[in-house]
Amino acid sequence: MRNNLGFYSTGSDGSHYMRLCVLGNGSLFLGFDPEARTREIFWPVVGLANHVGDGADNACLIWYEGAFYQLGGPSWHTQARYGKGMSFDWVFRHKRLPLSVDMSDCVDPYRPVWARTVKVAFRPAAKVGLYFRQHYHLGENTVGECGFYDVSAGRLYHYKGNIWVAVAVILGDKVDGGHLLHKTDVAVAKMRDGGVKLVPQTGGIQGRPIEHGLIESIYSVRREAQGEPTLSTLQATYFTAFGSTRQEADFGLDRALESGFEGIRTRSAKYWAGKLGCDRPRCFYTTSVKVVVSHCDSGGGILASCDTGIMGDFRDHYRYVWPRDAAMCASALLRCGLPEYARRYLAFCSKTLSEHGCFWQRYRADGTRGSGWHTPDLPRGELPVQADETALSLITVVEYLEHTRDFDFVHDIYHTFVAKAARFLQSYRTQGGLLVRPSFDLWEERRGIFTFTQAVSAAALMGSAKLAWMLHQGDYTGFCEAGCELLEGLYSQLSNEELGFCRGLTVPDLTQDWTEDASLFMVPVMLDKIEQWCRKAPAPVFARTIGPLAKRLKSRSAISWRRLKQALMVYAGPEPSGIARYKGDWYWRPEGSHGLPGNPWLVTTAWYLISGYQLRLLDKAEITAWLSWFRKHSLESGILPEQIDGFTQEPRSVAPLTWSHAAYIDLVNLIQAKRWENTKPEGPQIRRKRRNSAIQGEYRPE
Repeated sequence: MRNNLGFYSTGSDGSHYMRLCVLGNGSLFLGFDPEARTREIFWPVVGLANHVGDGADNACLIWYEGAFYQLGGPSWHTQARYGKGMSFDWVFRHKRLPLSVDMSDCVDPYRPVWARTVKVAFRPAAKVGLYFRQHYHLGENTVGECGFYDVSAGRLYHYKGNIWVAVAVILGDKVDGGHLLHKTDVAVAKMRDGGVKLVPQTGGIQGRPIEHGLIESIYSVRREAQGEPTLSTLQATYFTAFGSTRQEADFGLDRALESGFEGIRTRSAKYWAGKLGCDRPRCFYTTSVKVVVSHCDSGGGILASCDTGIMGDFRDHYRYVWPRDAAMCASALLRCGLPEYARRYLAFCSKTLSEHGCFWQRYRADGTRGSGWHTPDLPRGELPVQADETALSLITVVEYLEHTRDFDFVHDIYHTFVAKAARFLQSYRTQGGLLVRPSFDLWEERRGIFTFTQAVSAAALMGSAKLAWMLHQGDYTGFCEAGCELLEGLYSQLSNEELGFCRGLTVPDLTQDWTEDASLFMVPVMLDKIEQWCRKAPAPVFARTIGPLAKRLKSRSAISWRRLKQALMVYAGPEPSGIARYKGDWYWRPEGSHGLPGNPWLVTTAWYLISGYQLRLLDKAEITAWLSWFRKHSLESGILPEQIDGFTQEPRSVAPLTWSHAAYIDLVNLIQAKRWENTKPEGPQIRRKRRNSAIQGEYRPE
C-alpha cells in the first residue's frame, strides 16, 4: 500500500533484489537499496525478523518548490560508496533542478543506533523540506503496532511488545551545534486511510499524534531561504535507537544525540581501524570484510544474505545460516585476523548440531531449524542432509585452533561438536568405508555420492584426528584411518587418469557422473589442507597420507582443472566472464542461452583461481589481473552479487551474498601470502602488519 503520492519503483529483471549498502554491528542490521530506502532492519538478532517488511516506504523525501521528490531513479545522478568505519556516503544530483543532496548513514559499533545526516543544497529563495518516513512491520508482521509523537520529549516512538523504536531529528549534526526540533511537523496515520497525507502546495503533512494497527509516520523539517546570494542549505540529522523498553531505546538515543553524527562515525572509524589495522574507504577488500561482518549475528550465526527482495517471487529468502556458507565465511574472516567471528560461529555449531551429529540444511539466526527441500523419503540409514556442511564446519575448528591457539575453547566444544560431528562422518560411509554415503550435493539440487563431499569429509576427518591428538583424546587413530580410506576411495572410485575427477556417483546404481562441476575446483584445496596438517602433526599414523597417493591425487586434480576450465568458462565476447557452477545450470539462466553452461558465479570463479594458483597452473600476475573482474561485476558500492547474467553481465539473484565476498577475501589473502600456515601464535604487532599487507597491497582498479 502507498500513500496519496505513491512513490515506488522496481525492476522486473531481478535488479530490484539488489542492496547497494548493508551496515551492521552484530545486533542491528540495515540494508539500503539504490534509492537509499531502508529495505531491511533487523534487531536484536541479525536476519531473524525484518522490522520494515519490504521497506519500499521507508524513504527520505525532498519537498522543493511545491513538489515532492524521492531520491534515486532516472531523475538523479547518484554516487554511493562505503566510508570509514561502518558508514556509507550518498550523493544525489538532480538532472533538471538546482537541487543536490549529500547523505551519510552510520551504525554505532556498540549500540543499536543508526544515524543519518542529510544536507540539501538548493537555489536561493526556494522552499525546501526534508521528510523522513517510517513504515515499520515490527516483528515482521503488520498487527498491533502503535506509533506516537511525544511533544515534550521531541521524539517519535513506534512499539510492539518488547520492540521499541525511538526517533529524533535535529538541525545540524548534534544537539550542541543545533537544536532539537520540538515544533517540527510529525504525523502518524493508518495505512487503511492512505497513510500520512502529503500536501505538495504547502509541504504540510496530515495525520494524528498517535495511531495503532498498520501505520506509518513522517517526521518533517522545512525551510524557506531568504534570498541568500549563493546556494542555500538545509541540514538535519536523523537518529534511530532500538530497545526492548522505552527506557532502553531512550538511553541509546540520548547517547546518540550527545555524540552527534560525527561522533558516532569517528567512534566507528576507530573501531574498524583497530580491527583491521587499516580502513581505507575505497578499498574493495575492506568493503568485503565489512559486508561479511555485517551479516554476523552476535549469537554466532552468519547469514547467507539479508537481502529480502527475493521474497517477492519465492516467499522465502536467504536469511538463513547455511553451515556450508557460514563455515567458509568464518574461515575467511579468520584468515583476515578476525577470529572472534569464527569462535562465535563454532559455539553456534555446538548448540545446533543435530542428535545424529550432522547439520540439517539450514538454520534460522536464532539456531532453530530453517525451511528446506531435502526429501526425508530415503532408504533406511540415510538422512536428508548435505554431509559437506558438517565437514566444512569441522575444518573451521582446525583452522581456528591453528590461528589462535585457543585450546580452552576448542576443548570446550570438542565433545559437544567436534567428536560428535567427526564420528558422524566416520560412520556415514559405505562400500567398506571407501565412499561417503549418499547425501545432497553442494548446490542442494540432487542426491548422490559426490567428489566434493568425499574430499571435504576426508579433510574434516584428518583435521579432527589432529585435534584429537593435540587435545589428547582417544579418537585420533579412528578418525585418521577413516580419512585415509576416503582418500583411497577418492582415487579408486571417483577419478581416472584420463579425465581426473568425476562429479560423483549416481544413486542407486553408483555409475560415474562426468558432468563438469565447479565444486571439483575445491578438491586440490582440500588435499592441500590435509598435506599441511599431516606435515605438522607428530603422530606417525598421519604419515599414511604423505606419499604416492597424495601425488597421484594432485595429478588428477590438475587434469580436472583443465577440463573444468574448458567446459565452464563463460565468454561474453572474446573476454572470459567467469565460471559457471556446472554444465547445464538452470538457476537464473537467461532465456535463449543454450550455448552457455550457466551463469557465472563469483564464488566458483574465485575457486577456479585459488585452485589454479595452488596447482601452479596460474601465477600471481594472472590472478591479480582477475581481481579487476570482481570489481567490474560488483555494484557501484562494492557489493558482490551471487551471480551475473551470462549474456548481459548484469548482477542476478541476491546482493550481497556473503559467500561471494568470503571467496574474494580468500583469493586476496592467498596471493598476498596471508595463508596463516604457521601454528605459532602471533603477537599484535605482527598481526597488524599482515592485515595491512592484504589491504595496502591489493590491486584496486580505478
